[in-house]
Amino acid sequence: MAEFAIVAPIFFLLVFAVIQVGIIFAAQDGLVDGVRSAARRAATYRINEASFDTAVWPSICQTIEDEITARLRDRVIGYNPARLIRTLTYEWKQNPESADYFLVAHVGATYQNQLYVPLVSAFLDRSDGTVDNFLTLTASEQMRIENPALQPSTNPPVTPPACP
Repeated sequence: MAEFAIVAPIFFLLVFAVIQVGIIFAAQDGLVDGVRSAARRAATYRINEASFDTAVWPSICQTIEDEITARLRDRVIGYNPARLIRTLTYEWKQNPESADYFLVAHVGATYQNQLYVPLVSAFLDRSDGTVDNFLTLTASEQMRIENPALQPSTNPPVTPPACP
């Protein structure tokens, strides 16, 4: 009994640390999967000046946000959409071999993942610079949009607005 009393706290601390780290890795994997899937979805849209209309652009942004949310809801234990901050921007880049322009979609997300194991959380919580019982996870992805080539120009087309 005496040996068990000495070893048990260390054993259980290690077991719960493994569980907490597993939850964190699952959340990070879900976040990366959601951002990658959202970037693939963002790359499917034919973006042009007509897309920036106030009736069209918010629906594109909402579709991308729904893609991230759906992936996180399925893969993150205790998912709370209020702790998710996502960004979606499009950027024009010029093809170095010609004067054509193409779009690149940049999708990013930051999620405040809940820490569940009290003693283990005391160590992990400080790793992101704040003590708030959450661990900040981030992921980003960029993907070239394979739109038909635009007319050669010395100026890039109008820059798409950032999603609200």
